[in-house]
Amino acid sequence: MKVLILSFSSNQVNEDSFIPNKIGLTFSCVEECEKKLKGLGNEVEHICINRKNIKKCLACGKRGWGICLEEHLCIQKDDFNEIYKYMENFDAYVFITPVYFHEMSESAKTFFDRLKRCDAFNDNSKIKGKKIVCIACAGGSGTGTEETLKAFDTLNYFLGTKMYARIPVTKANFEKQREVIDDAMKLEDD
Repeated sequence: MKVLILSFSSNQVNEDSFIPNKIGLTFSCVEECEKKLKGLGNEVEHICINRKNIKKCLACGKRGWGICLEEHLCIQKDDFNEIYKYMENFDAYVFITPVYFHEMSESAKTFFDRLKRCDAFNDNSKIKGKKIVCIACAGGSGTGTEETLKAFDTLNYFLGTKMYARIPVTKANFEKQREVIDDAMKLEDD
């Protein structure tokens, strides 16, 4: 099985450079997922969206719909269309975001806003029906993980994907949640 991991966290090293926060909770979850998926014989790729140029949705065109509604592409010239098209090469997705202020990260919201616009009404979607695992990583108390996972439920609804697992992770429960993450990476059929 081919699995794409999209993560939405990074450290800013300087004004021009973003790298994944290799000591952070989100990246720890990425590593755990990659290790388990590869150990099960899957082909795995990871894209850190924060390292890509993804602009916010402009809600352009008539009634806020640009070419995304009919052509299922975005008019903006950034990395979004390339990643969106690339997603169709995978059988399943793992979305991993930090939780900021009880929500998914800004880069996750930006990417998923545009993904919903391009794919939610796409009768020929290559994403619909595929399994997703959603992981919300909170560095604090973890109270925002449920709100973030609810946002993933909404994404799942509009994309027509199959929610395989929704996993809340905090610094306090990460070791315990490793087992839950490892189990979810099996992506077994129902």
